[in-house]
Amino acid sequence: MKQVLTIFSVLMALLMTQGTQAQEQAVPVRNEVPRTDQQEIIMMRHAYLDEGSYDYWYEQSVTGVWPWFERLGARILGDFEIIYPLGDDASPGQDEALRFARYASYEHWQATRSNEAAGDTGGSLQLAGNGGLSDASTTGLSNRRQVSQGTRGGVFLQGYMAETRPLYMPGTNEQFEPVATATADAPNPVRLMAAQAGEPVLGLEYRRIKKGSFEDFHSITRDHVYPYLEKIGARPVGQWRVLYLPNSTAVENPEYDEIYTLVRYASVEHHNISRSDSAALGGDGPDYQAMLNAIGQLNELSLEVDSEFLRGSLYGSPPVHAPAMPGSYRLSQQ
Repeated sequence: MKQVLTIFSVLMALLMTQGTQAQEQAVPVRNEVPRTDQQEIIMMRHAYLDEGSYDYWYEQSVTGVWPWFERLGARILGDFEIIYPLGDDASPGQDEALRFARYASYEHWQATRSNEAAGDTGGSLQLAGNGGLSDASTTGLSNRRQVSQGTRGGVFLQGYMAETRPLYMPGTNEQFEPVATATADAPNPVRLMAAQAGEPVLGLEYRRIKKGSFEDFHSITRDHVYPYLEKIGARPVGQWRVLYLPNSTAVENPEYDEIYTLVRYASVEHHNISRSDSAALGGDGPDYQAMLNAIGQLNELSLEVDSEFLRGSLYGSPPVHAPAMPGSYRLSQQ
C-alpha cells in the first residue's frame, strides 16, 4: 500500500508540475493590421455589488482589468455607479455599477473571450500574449468577483458616439430692454451667472421606439437636440440601439426597437432644469424652437421612456506604458 501511495504521490506531483509549467509558458504574439470593415459595438453590463464596495470595484478595474483589455483593442467608455437622487433606492443594501466597453465588432468581443482566455472571464492570449499585464487583469477580475452579488445582465449596443464639435449659433441681433413683469408672450433672452460647482452625473435614457426608426431618431437628435443641449452646458456621449445577439440578455420584440442615450450634466439640478425649463438656461430663440419641434418628432416615434442616473467620469483611455518582458523567440514548427 505504501508503494502504491508513493507512486500516486509522484504522479500527482508530476501532473501539478506540468500544469504549472503550462500555465507559466510564455505566449508572445505579433498582430495583423487592424480590421476596418466592421461595425463597432458597445457592451453595457450591469453589476450588483456589496454595499460600499463600488470604489474598490472601480479601482480594481482601472489598475488591473482595463489596461489589459485596452491592449486587446477594446476601449473603455467608463464604469459608473447607479444612483437614485430623485426617488427610492431600487437596490437597498447594495451598490450598483454599469459599465460601457467599446469593441471594433461582435467578432472582436468574441475574440477577447475565446478558448485561449487568460482568467475566467476574458482576455484572449491570441491577441496580446501573456505576462504581467494579463496577470494583473486576472487578479483584478478575481478581486472584483469578491464584491460581486450578481447582475441584471448585459446587452450589446450599436449606434453613434456623440461628436465633440464647435458650434456656431449666430445671435438674432435683436434688442431687449428690462421690464418689471414679463407677460405670457414675452421673449425669453438670457444672461448667465458664473458656472456653479456640483457633482457631475450622467443621464441614461432608455426608450422603446417604433421598429426600424433608429436612424431617423438619431439624425433628429444629433441635428436638433444635441446643439441646444451643448449650448446650455450638457455634453452628449452617445446614442445606441440594442442588438439582439448571443451572450446578451436582450430579447427582440417585433413591435419596437430599444435605444439608450447617454448625456453628461454638471449636476442633478442641471439635468432637472435642462429637462423642465431649458429656455431658462439658453433662451427661446430659433434654436430652442427647433429643439422643441425635434422633441415632438422624437416623442411621436417613442412608445416608452425611462431613465436613470449614473455617477462617475468617462474613463478617457489614458496612455499606458507596459514594458516588454525579456525573451527571444523563433517560429515554432506546428
